[in-house]
Amino acid sequence: MQLIASRIYPFLDSQSLEEHQARDSLFRTDDGAFVLHLSSSKTPNAGDRLVWQSCRSALIWINSTPEDFGVEWE
Repeated sequence: MQLIASRIYPFLDSQSLEEHQARDSLFRTDDGAFVLHLSSSKTPNAGDRLVWQSCRSALIWINSTPEDFGVEWE
């Protein structure tokens, strides 16, 4: 597995309205599939998530603007 891109960005917790940090990392597996790992270090109840991405979705994620960061959490 190879790390393709990673980003760390702030977000507001909807219940406490406190600012936290999220980290998204895009990996490419040995067979060519893409996996997006979503994690948040400050919100223990959110948990990590793995999202399988198509090649097109991975390219869109890489080229997204800062305003679009975190849309995968919805």
